[in-house]
Amino acid sequence: MIEIDTLISKLKALYNVKETIRFNLPVYEEFHNDLQHFIYENHFEMTPEWQKISENLVYKSSQYMTRSEADEILIQLDSLKRRILSRQNEGFWSYLHPLIYKVSGDKFNQGFYADAVESAMKEVNSRIKRIYRRYRGEEKDGQDLMRKTFSPSNPFLIFEGLDTESGKNVQEGYMQIFAGAIQGIRNPKAHENTYISREDAIKRLILASLLMEKVDEAIRYTRLSED
Repeated sequence: MIEIDTLISKLKALYNVKETIRFNLPVYEEFHNDLQHFIYENHFEMTPEWQKISENLVYKSSQYMTRSEADEILIQLDSLKRRILSRQNEGFWSYLHPLIYKVSGDKFNQGFYADAVESAMKEVNSRIKRIYRRYRGEEKDGQDLMRKTFSPSNPFLIFEGLDTESGKNVQEGYMQIFAGAIQGIRNPKAHENTYISREDAIKRLILASLLMEKVDEAIRYTRLSED
């Protein structure tokens, strides 16, 4: 993966080129190609920084890059660098389940928001799947796994006592939440709109974390072991 500091260094190197910076100049071509890969790898294509950068790039033989255009690109790359640094110091991770951070943290920090959400929901599914297989000896997955695991009529993992109407309602409610989340959110890239914003990803990761914490509670209440 191309690093932001590498791009900044390559852009600064263009300042020392004595030739006119045109689109077919090898050092510019290399910078331009690396820049585009960086933008799309990090999902920055919707940012105002990229909009301003693209307005100052050279695309055809009749164009050349001026010093002021290079300066503007450098300013925007510095802004993107600050975005990346702020991602790496996200405070909300301290509130999320450690298993969610383990599978999603790096992907989120690199801007792969859909991948981060997918990994989080798959980890919830995989954890329940492993426990269910160990104690029930059956292979279940997805929505069916959630309904088999949390069904109030014959639950495998229990949140609280089922001898009251309230307990049964809690059990059924979380069964529906788990089944709906796994069915609707587990693979966001399967839907037509594959772009997920940073804010949307945070909301979905919080949901995945809540589900993981409820699994913790149910394991403790049911007195099962994952070891």
